[in-house]
Amino acid sequence: MGQNLYTILENSAQQYKEHPAVIFKEYTISYGALKEAVDRLANGLKKIHLDKGDRIAVMLPNIPHFPIAYYAILKIGAEVVLFSTTSQPDEIGQKLKETEAKAIVYLEAFREKVREAVQGVASCKNLLVLSPNPQTGEIRLPYLIETCDPLLETYIPESDETAVILYTDGDRDSFKGVELTHDNIWANVKSCSEFFRLTVSDGVVGIIPLFHPFGQSLVMNTFLYAGASLVLHTKFSPEEIVKSIQAHKLTYFVGFPFMYEALVKYLESQSITLPSLHYCLSCGDALRQEVMETFEARFRIPILEGYGLAEGGVVSFNSAQQERRAGSIGLPLPGIEMKIVDEEDREVRSGQVGEIIVQGPNVMKGYFNRAEATKEALRGGWLHTGDLALLDETGFGFIVAQKKNVIVKSGFHIYPMEVENYLMTHPKIAEAVVVGLPDPIQGEEIHACVVLKPGENAEEREIIDYLKERIPLYKCPKTVVFMGSLPKGVTGKVERDQVKKMCIEKSSVRIS
Repeated sequence: MGQNLYTILENSAQQYKEHPAVIFKEYTISYGALKEAVDRLANGLKKIHLDKGDRIAVMLPNIPHFPIAYYAILKIGAEVVLFSTTSQPDEIGQKLKETEAKAIVYLEAFREKVREAVQGVASCKNLLVLSPNPQTGEIRLPYLIETCDPLLETYIPESDETAVILYTDGDRDSFKGVELTHDNIWANVKSCSEFFRLTVSDGVVGIIPLFHPFGQSLVMNTFLYAGASLVLHTKFSPEEIVKSIQAHKLTYFVGFPFMYEALVKYLESQSITLPSLHYCLSCGDALRQEVMETFEARFRIPILEGYGLAEGGVVSFNSAQQERRAGSIGLPLPGIEMKIVDEEDREVRSGQVGEIIVQGPNVMKGYFNRAEATKEALRGGWLHTGDLALLDETGFGFIVAQKKNVIVKSGFHIYPMEVENYLMTHPKIAEAVVVGLPDPIQGEEIHACVVLKPGENAEEREIIDYLKERIPLYKCPKTVVFMGSLPKGVTGKVERDQVKKMCIEKSSVRIS
């Protein structure tokens, strides 16, 4: 038998009943109060005939009702299907239909999207809305919490029972539902807890979306497992984050690279100290060396970069007690194995690029209803991540690309990040991304999209000539498209599929 993830909250509530579990704006919810709300909602879900094995979608921002819904669903043995709050109706409908979800929990602000999405989904009969004014066909989520009894036995799952379905990034034809069992997430929480050695005295800024792999495993589950306090924010504002750290004496900040960029810029003109902050953790993408050095020099607080993915949760981190390098994926957490291998699954030597593969109890059960994709990803008993990394001479690994983004031009493999890094050395360029588009002669051709710094002007030829002086000709882009901004997801990472479409629309590129 397995152990229900709900017991993370149950155990902490027994030990730290009056201690703050979740803080949101002016509200502070103790562990005891959080558990009671979860238990009442669990009974409420049963009351509307939801039970073990059912799938319930959650589309909520970082508010207290996220962990309340999450743990209540798990307590009754149902499965949580996590949706990004940026999801559009077409995507919501497709995922609801694919998972045969029987209910969806959502914020009033998402009502229009959700109601449009469920029109063609026969299974989704229960619309649980967080709103004071439910519409026809909706059930007010707080009503279930307020009116139902808290006494309910916790479902005990089998070790291979799915707890959460978390979707990978991609367009509607490529995203996959990752099935994580209770045991998968429990293992990841224990690995994170052992690595960071969190205690009840710790507190974390909850700005990373809780539907994100790092938000779920690390920020929510691991900190609540330790009895620590989780201070939730729905929107990123450097000023508000700093105020939150100071007001609540928080010890951890977990953020995406773009957040550190914004914090460094904001703090340039501020005489601010953050004495309570012990560690800053960065995930989602590589952090620029300049940003890391500037931040650490100012606050004497280390930024530790980590690596993870939907299929394996939090996999690795740099350690404050060992040598660190900006952009490195660090070392695997306790209980997790990680290697960088070639196409034959042989470990690469220093200076070589290979695929990151991962093994451990944190690795997913598989992709929902995708048997062939699961078999391919988990071949040989290892999770093949699709992330390519370069192993340097000191043993540090640095992600260079995802396999699907590598550009193959006339037989040459070109890693977008290499060209992007050279583009970023141009004094007029603020942001740059490189993509490959089909070409009838070369197989694929390189195209760059750049955002210029405010007040700057440049011509395509100027940028290409600049690169020709620094990299081999075959790595130079055929076209350069100038944009006002680049499309980005919730992590701040550029959405390359969208860039490809924009590149086609804004240039003379023709796909044959």
